[in-house]
Amino acid sequence: MFKNHNFVLLFFSRFFSVFADAMLFIILLSILGNFGINAIGLSIFFIFSTLPAILFSLPAGAIIERKYLQKVMSFTDIIRFVSVGCLAIINTIHLTPTIIYLFIFAIVLCNVFYIPANSSLLPKIVKQEYLANANSYIQITMLFAKIGSYSVGAWLIKSGLSYSSLLLIMGSFYIISMIMILAVKPYHKNLSNNEPKTIIQDVKAGLAYIKVNKLYSKLFQIFGAAWLVGSSVDLYLISYLVEILERPHEDLYIITTYSLIGIGLGSFISPYLYKRINPKIGLYASSLFFGIIIALFSLKLPLAVLLIGLLIGGFAQGLFLIFINTYLQSNVEEKYLSRVYSLYHFVYTGVSLPGYLLFGYFIDRIGIINTGFIIAAYLIFIALVTIFYLPSLRDKKEVLEERHS
Repeated sequence: MFKNHNFVLLFFSRFFSVFADAMLFIILLSILGNFGINAIGLSIFFIFSTLPAILFSLPAGAIIERKYLQKVMSFTDIIRFVSVGCLAIINTIHLTPTIIYLFIFAIVLCNVFYIPANSSLLPKIVKQEYLANANSYIQITMLFAKIGSYSVGAWLIKSGLSYSSLLLIMGSFYIISMIMILAVKPYHKNLSNNEPKTIIQDVKAGLAYIKVNKLYSKLFQIFGAAWLVGSSVDLYLISYLVEILERPHEDLYIITTYSLIGIGLGSFISPYLYKRINPKIGLYASSLFFGIIIALFSLKLPLAVLLIGLLIGGFAQGLFLIFINTYLQSNVEEKYLSRVYSLYHFVYTGVSLPGYLLFGYFIDRIGIINTGFIIAAYLIFIALVTIFYLPSLRDKKEVLEERHS
């Protein structure tokens, strides 16, 4: 894989982008913590981080189809760099939670275009038989980028470095990402300039493509139902960290590191498992294990036990991420891929909005412990529904062919 020059450039471009995004997340949480925000304020932060996906994911996919993918990604890198620079300046004058909410909205709006373009470009520069491995390498490295940025960000914050300086350092990674992605040649796009359809027609065609394909339709229904609540796990864990463990927001790495290591391990083994088991298993295992783990948190078991649980849950989530990405990249028609990935990003980011609102309210009203039991019961229920409702994602003949390949 690493003999493929274009893959290496795409790989490291994504690395620097994710590193910057993750460090930005820690910095913003720390700033909001200094403002003394409660669970509702934290929910608002997550809401503003999901609104762009709800509002723009579907048209973004149609727009991306008509543009060179590398140029789309480089443009979003520039916008993020400029936005971070502006926030660094505002921080020296007068920064408020409202400005932070608007800023995270702008950053996530860039990701609404960046992520589908990145995922659509991968199968154009990597052969199909290597897609599972490529997704695995990217996922593992992205996780270590997050772990590293969380740890480095927390250390720099505690070292006394100003938030403005941190923002400028972090923003430079977007420029590095831009330079690398522009070096991927030739430039690729999915639709020709002579394509007669409008963007609205492209959006409708993408949705119709999924609706007609019953398996894809059920896959997204299950994914949406699971992620409606699964996305609130982050909100729950942050609230648990602050209120139950009585630690500051920047210590988020204490609990996320184990989950991310688990995701890395799951991502590492997933190319081997993807060829030998039904990818459907990777979909319901994540909901099942995280449901059990959140129940353990609500039982207030020792932290060591909870961290091991997060490691196991992360492993299942690693399988899920590689399985669903590889399945879509291997089976969806190329001309629909960006639009399908935009819907995937819409679900992954946008569907979580009701969950943030609901569980932010629950945490504030009935407490973290009781809210955890509700999340756990729902995720376990979704896992059972997936087992019986979602068809197999691979027939027996295909499994045998993969095993002998």
